[in-house]
Amino acid sequence: MNTLCRLVLSAALLAATPLAAASLGSGLSNEGFMIDLTSVERKGNVVTVRWSVRNDNPKAKYYDIDLDGAGATSYLVDEESGTKYYALTDKEGHLLATEDEYEGIWEQIDAGATMRFWAKFPAPPPAVKTINVLFTKSEPFESIAITDK
Repeated sequence: MNTLCRLVLSAALLAATPLAAASLGSGLSNEGFMIDLTSVERKGNVVTVRWSVRNDNPKAKYYDIDLDGAGATSYLVDEESGTKYYALTDKEGHLLATEDEYEGIWEQIDAGATMRFWAKFPAPPPAVKTINVLFTKSEPFESIAITDK
């Protein structure tokens, strides 16, 4: 193969390789999952939170977070006002999140595997520039900068 073909092929392969999302913070849950918060973006009246979860357990395990209902344990908190922001739902009551499983996300992750998730929340006022992100059975991600889009 000539040098030009190799260069073109190498460039094509590099362009096709997804870059790892930058992490805003990482934490180990009480159930052996490594959670990486990848973005907190505000667009209009909605904040979209994206994160990835790696199963550090020796076997497949269900990742379960509660986003809705009386038992919601995953939400955003504005420390200045003390306001909690719970995940949004559509007109039919379905969560605006990766997986609408009853009241949250319930997904089996193989040992060593990583999955990505997202959820939408009401946006705090524009003057609020940081937010705390809380997930079920893990330590909070505190003072996370909100990126305005």
